[in-house]
Amino acid sequence: MKKLKYIFPAIALFLVACDSNDDGFYNTEYLESQNSLVNIETQPTYNVNDVLYIEAAIPKLLQQTGQSNLLDIRQSTGNAPTFEFAYLLERRNAANTWDIVDVSDNFIPDLGNANTGSYVQAFLQYNSTDEEYIFRGGIQLVTAGEYRISFITNSSTYDKITLRSNSINNNVILNIFSPSLNLDASGYYTFTVN
Repeated sequence: MKKLKYIFPAIALFLVACDSNDDGFYNTEYLESQNSLVNIETQPTYNVNDVLYIEAAIPKLLQQTGQSNLLDIRQSTGNAPTFEFAYLLERRNAANTWDIVDVSDNFIPDLGNANTGSYVQAFLQYNSTDEEYIFRGGIQLVTAGEYRISFITNSSTYDKITLRSNSINNNVILNIFSPSLNLDASGYYTFTVN
């Protein structure tokens, strides 16, 4: 019975010390951008072989909602080398449903890097001259039809794009939720290729 007297406080201390907050454990922070950081370079009409570009830029100093001071993104993430986001292209089929388009052979890199396949995993590289993370990449539209682009997001709203820092070691992982002027309320940019 004397041993139980010492075991119960030890168990209670252990349970109190457990942290069920995964974001705290993994050093994850969230920020909502007031400005659009990701944009689709739209044009009035698209024809076969046109290229649809998506660009993204995160300035080193970013305005936080409700704060008067700008947040230094580089310092906050321990100089994260890149940020990333993902998007996919779909084409409407004859059954009036959407098929994912593999863009591996039709992706045109410009700034930053990307992994391509059934979606584009875009990496914004830090540009020390302009003091911002930047990406620009295009998809050549090789077949006529109705298309839509959507972004893979962690946000509860579909019209916000998530940009996640690739922080190293134990530095803060920053998720920035960015609005986009190009997306409808369901999170799509829809267009036709003639």
